[in-house]
Amino acid sequence: MTVMEYSEKYVQSILTSTVFESRENGLKPNRIFVKMIFSYLPIFYSVVVIIFVVSTILIHESSQKQTLKTKQALANHAVAILEQTFKSIDGSVINEIDQNEDLRKYLYTKDRFEKYYYANKVSDAFNALVVNNKWINSVYLYSIADETVISSSISTRVEAFGDEAFIRTLSSDTFPVGWTNKREYKELEYDRLVSVFSIVKPFPLFTAEKGYIVVNVNVGTVQQLLNEMTNSDVGSLNLYDKEGLPLFGEQGKDMLLVRSDYLGWSVGTSIGQSGPLAWASTISMWWIVFGLCAVLMGTLAIILISFKQSKPIEEISRQILSYVDQAFGKKKKDRNDDFKFIQSALQHLIKDSSQSKQHLKENINFRRQQLFQELLNADDAHARPRWAIELKELGHSGDYAAISIFVIEIDNYSVFSSRYVERDQDLMKFAISCVVKEVFEAQGVEVWTNWMNQQQAACIAFLGREHLQTLSDCWRELQSWIGQNLKLTVTLGVTETLENADHLHVSFHKALNALDYKSVYGSNAVIAYENIDAKGQGEVFEHLLVIRSIGHSFREGDPKWSSTLDELIGTMRARSYSRTNISNLLQYLVYQLYKDISGLPLQGEDPIKRLNEAADAVETIEDIEGPFKAALEELAERIYAFRGKQSNKSIVYEAKTYIEDHYDDPDLSLSMLGEKFEIHSSYLSRLFKEEFNENFVDMLARVRIERAKALLENSNDTLQEIAAKVGYTHYFSFSRVFKKLEKMPVSQYRKMMDSQSDHLS
Repeated sequence: MTVMEYSEKYVQSILTSTVFESRENGLKPNRIFVKMIFSYLPIFYSVVVIIFVVSTILIHESSQKQTLKTKQALANHAVAILEQTFKSIDGSVINEIDQNEDLRKYLYTKDRFEKYYYANKVSDAFNALVVNNKWINSVYLYSIADETVISSSISTRVEAFGDEAFIRTLSSDTFPVGWTNKREYKELEYDRLVSVFSIVKPFPLFTAEKGYIVVNVNVGTVQQLLNEMTNSDVGSLNLYDKEGLPLFGEQGKDMLLVRSDYLGWSVGTSIGQSGPLAWASTISMWWIVFGLCAVLMGTLAIILISFKQSKPIEEISRQILSYVDQAFGKKKKDRNDDFKFIQSALQHLIKDSSQSKQHLKENINFRRQQLFQELLNADDAHARPRWAIELKELGHSGDYAAISIFVIEIDNYSVFSSRYVERDQDLMKFAISCVVKEVFEAQGVEVWTNWMNQQQAACIAFLGREHLQTLSDCWRELQSWIGQNLKLTVTLGVTETLENADHLHVSFHKALNALDYKSVYGSNAVIAYENIDAKGQGEVFEHLLVIRSIGHSFREGDPKWSSTLDELIGTMRARSYSRTNISNLLQYLVYQLYKDISGLPLQGEDPIKRLNEAADAVETIEDIEGPFKAALEELAERIYAFRGKQSNKSIVYEAKTYIEDHYDDPDLSLSMLGEKFEIHSSYLSRLFKEEFNENFVDMLARVRIERAKALLENSNDTLQEIAAKVGYTHYFSFSRVFKKLEKMPVSQYRKMMDSQSDHLS
């Protein structure tokens, strides 16, 4: 059932339930017209009489009250805006003090070069505050230790700073709490004085042992805001400081004052020169005649309009009631409120129509998200006009010359996710979605955007012929805006445009595959699928032997692994391997190293964990030559330091002989052998596997069971005695191992041996 069909049935049920009671009373002709006439005319005449009798008094009183309410609301609104704005600035400063690590490092570092570096970072942060908030005139930091001042534009000694006099008061007992009154401010001696309000925040917030941050707000900006909220006809807003001294406006004419508890300032309102009662003195006989004519014309208009409007209402009522009579066959008498059921039906209809539109909008948004998921999972079997139909159902008219589908990927996502909390990540991605829409709609292009996962967003742009040449400009503008404003970079995977939507999913997968080559083309790039040279998986697998040789070099301590790895990296770069292929090679390399060094008792941090972390962070080939290779070099040094002069083969053969001689020892274990031969147990186990293709547990079990079989064939000892003689403390352990190796219970084996002995005898 569609949304419109559901709405029709819902409204039909409301109408029938509402009208059912009304029709049972019957409906007389012109009843609605008569009711309208006798309802409107008495009210109209009463209102006219009252207006003529008390118009002057009512206008005067209502004007005074309304003016007072308006001024009260205007003053409260002005105070609320001022408090909200200045609290926001206050919160921004506190947030900067709490979260800006560059600020903290600048004030606490003693190294001259680091201090210079962090001073620039602090200046950039202050500049960002001034640029992003039109209220802030300037921000500067005063360092107590070296008496320097850093603002968004300069860094100087306090003696050369234009606001030195104010700074000197910060160390005294007159430290300002909250926002100051109006004062004069300038940064340099030759600058023009500016009237500002200031707030001072100590650093750290509760001790002020390192310095102070001063934020200045231009008084002119505040005055401009208050002026924009009023006009000369209504009056003006006047501002007073904490001591009640006037800051600007027409003082002394205020109808009321509203004080801000946060700022300590007061906002007053004054009334304009003109009043609403100026016309009262001009009342004369002509006005009375004009009023009577207006009453007469109003009476005629009410009669004509009521007659005209009652006709369609009566017709609608008759049709609705006729339907109810035919549907239910019931009637009621003495029906008096014909308008109520019509009003109720219309209200329900409007409400249901609004809900239906909202549900339809939400449904379209949800189906658009589903469309992107279907594109991701679609195959060649979907290559038919279904996509074009789907786009039309989701709200697109189909009026386009071409379709461009591209994928946006956030670069260095591990750094991005560690730098921002989840809420901030969502805000950044929302900002990216908004700027995509803004950039393309500025060119007249409709674009749909959906985040497929935490790192990638898919976009579909519907292009006209005039937009085909500007598509690349939009991509570059998008990357430029994100880099400048969000302080991160994105890489775009793109492909050629489509003239129709039949192969939309194919283009989508091409854009995804283009991003797989970011490892070669680098970050912050636009990678076109048509420009890449995809390599087959078989060509990549030819390097597996090279990777095994790197692992062998690690195990043997041969330094040539480094040059071999460099040759492998050069091959990756020369052949333009995709990110997936490079990731597979790195994973196999880590796996091979794990196999080769897993038995070495290396101390400290798990080397394989370090390698896995370095491999996961690789996005480009430069990352392999940097952090990943550095981790390999550190591991190679640890292995070289571990290697000794003892012969591994002699140790493992001595251990095997010891097992064959002491198999009956219940305490015989891999740990005991490791202690005896002074070698790590896991490394010894690996040596067993390499030399004999059998681990320690299986070798010990095999030796013991072979001895047990000899005892079962040549002795009359009980099964429990035989288990103890071959090293098993508990019989059930012996029985379980015997059955596993010989594929039969030990008791059955003895019976079989006894029957064979009887047969031979």
